[in-house]
Amino acid sequence: MHAMEFIKAHHQQNIITTLKHFPGHGSAVADSHLGFVDVSTTWSEQEIIPYEDLINHSKVDMIMTAHIFNANLDEKLPATLSYNTITNSLRKKLNYNGVVVSDDMQMKAISDHYGLEKAITLAFNAGVDILLFGNNLKYDPDIVTKTVNIVKQQISDEITPLHQIEKSWQRVMNLKQKYL
Repeated sequence: MHAMEFIKAHHQQNIITTLKHFPGHGSAVADSHLGFVDVSTTWSEQEIIPYEDLINHSKVDMIMTAHIFNANLDEKLPATLSYNTITNSLRKKLNYNGVVVSDDMQMKAISDHYGLEKAITLAFNAGVDILLFGNNLKYDPDIVTKTVNIVKQQISDEITPLHQIEKSWQRVMNLKQKYL
């Protein structure tokens, strides 16, 4: 109820909101800014309920992923990089068709274990629409250029399908149209 009222107040001012961190970060006992976080034994399905309720009430503009690892949802990958978590759980099971934004891709839970190119590939192929780079944990003046070049190369090499990028673009444009 609190989240719905918070979102409602922002929407009255034409401010887009983002739910975070899917599929729930409340049971984490470590910080994914600093390293790998496994919630497999502490996470419960109850952490999905707020997302489900808000999606069912059409109150969700965007959802931010968590960099947590949860073997209950994917035995190999953290949520941001997981097709099972983003596409199967969020998009198919919860019927969410809106924008999915990653948490900061430079956080150590991702950057220390996957590297930039692999993380970008996995995130887009998992169903993430927007990659977030805070660029403050480890400053890289060329992060935008590097990311764009990686995405262009992956599309060219058919590692990331162009239709996936087009679907992401359409979801972002649909959200923008809603607030024009």
